Amino acid sequence: MSALNKINPRWLVIGIILFFGAVYCSISLYNHYNFRTFAFDLGIKNQVLWDYAHGRMNYNTIMPELGGKVNVLANHFEPILFLFAPLYYIFGSYTLLIVQIGFILLGGYGAYKYIAEISGDRVFAALGMAMFYATWGIFGALSFDFHTNVLAAVIVPWLFFAIQRKKPLLWILVLLLILLCKENMALWMIFVGLGIFLHWIKDKKRRNFGLFTAGISALYFVVVMKYAMPFFSDGKLPYMHFKYAALGSSWGEAMQTVFTRPGYTIRLLFENHLPGGDLVFNDKAKWQLHTFVFLSGGIFLLLKPQFLVMLIPVYAQKMFSDDPVKWSIFQQYSIEFVPIIVLATFTFINRSENATVKILAALLIFLASFDTSKEFLAVWKPQPYGMDLANFYQRSHYKREISRKEVRDLLKALPKKTSVSATFYVLPHVADRKKIYQFPDVRDAEYILTLNDGIMTYPLDQQQYQLTVDSILSTGRWKTELKTDHGYLLKRQ
Repeated sequence: MSALNKINPRWLVIGIILFFGAVYCSISLYNHYNFRTFAFDLGIKNQVLWDYAHGRMNYNTIMPELGGKVNVLANHFEPILFLFAPLYYIFGSYTLLIVQIGFILLGGYGAYKYIAEISGDRVFAALGMAMFYATWGIFGALSFDFHTNVLAAVIVPWLFFAIQRKKPLLWILVLLLILLCKENMALWMIFVGLGIFLHWIKDKKRRNFGLFTAGISALYFVVVMKYAMPFFSDGKLPYMHFKYAALGSSWGEAMQTVFTRPGYTIRLLFENHLPGGDLVFNDKAKWQLHTFVFLSGGIFLLLKPQFLVMLIPVYAQKMFSDDPVKWSIFQQYSIEFVPIIVLATFTFINRSENATVKILAALLIFLASFDTSKEFLAVWKPQPYGMDLANFYQRSHYKREISRKEVRDLLKALPKKTSVSATFYVLPHVADRKKIYQFPDVRDAEYILTLNDGIMTYPLDQQQYQLTVDSILSTGRWKTELKTDHGYLLKRQ
């Protein structure tokens, strides 16, 4: 252990941040550069950001449910995006991806600060930060566009740091940022607050932070769900994200099921509950999630059960959902596990009074988590382009089935400010306009910009796509402004 004692913690921390920052950029920013980000969700969020940057509310045109007539805040309540609007003028369509990477790096540093505070050992804390950065949930989120729940989840360690240091201003600032990210983060924070209360049950001042966290979050959740989102929907849109038919058709029915049928509810954590089953995401997807959580430090959730309490709504949101993708380890739906598992792990290991034992244990659990992430990167994924989205260490990640120059030539030929219907992986790059639609949704678009890379023509299959393009060309209503090997830019006559 003498070699570890010679490590300069400051340079170790800087090195870890720079290394993972480079890895994250190679995944997220390169995917966007490589036209592997999508209408859902980066295209939606980029149009929102563009409107906010120009001092306007957003009535999103990509989402058919909103149809350009309903405020986007009626879909998800994400006022945090207002804060990032000025950055649009600097980073353009890359803005939110850069923000997401920045938040993840900031969150890992928050884990370092908290662990260093409770342990007094900065090398030990640096290993906690490294584990945070290397956990598979991070890679899942980065490989699939931008999502505000990622921002909320990764800064949770700063909430713990603020409470440990008894800094009420920092605590309320972090809590406010989390709540502003998305409406369901408030529900999560209720349970995080309860877990904090249990964690510091013997410390009156600190446990009160937990009660206030839960109380403020509960009030915020009720106000947003009952008043704010209905206000922005103007009666045109119900809440679209309660999709838990296995529990009931409403929040009330779901709560009744949970409390009156506990055995059934627990089984839902492990069993496929979709009628007729699912060929891809069956109950194996749920067991895969449990396995990945366990191997990356989830055992410490049982050893420090107050942290398991914090994950109750996360498990419920995933496992009870009608969407089987959410049961799995993929995309952004597992990001909330990352900070909680890391904090639980290093809180438990810190109980040892032997510094050498703590370092060795931390190193072993980091390696276990890192190995689990390697397995995550190697498994099949449901997103378009599958493993190529995340496998930054493979050549296929940096290749594209069509020439990037070809796509950019089409983009350059598209006049600014005009409305356009575009292929799903082009939309995030042309979201700086009032009306954008995902092809084959054309509506009143002035232009169509469509490509076929031979891999994905979502939401159509290859045959449907070609039939649709041929039908449009045969109408005589569209003039071909530019034709390339794989695509068209068409102008409405």
